[in-house]
Amino acid sequence: MGLKSFRNSRTNVEHTKKPIKSQFNILIDQGIITLDHLIKRTSKGKVVEKGSLFKIKPKGLDLLFPPSEKYDLI
Repeated sequence: MGLKSFRNSRTNVEHTKKPIKSQFNILIDQGIITLDHLIKRTSKGKVVEKGSLFKIKPKGLDLLFPPSEKYDLI
């Protein structure tokens, strides 16, 4: 029972911290950061709001965050 397993195939993670706040609006203007507003319509026609989701292109990580720490999970 003490074993944990991951269904995801990722074997490493990247820990980012201390974003450079002054870069945020610039990256939005350049289309590197985008905002998706998630809305779903059920089979009964009801609209369910799922919230906002910021997405950043991979090349934008180095522009928004100082150097990060990477960890191998295996």
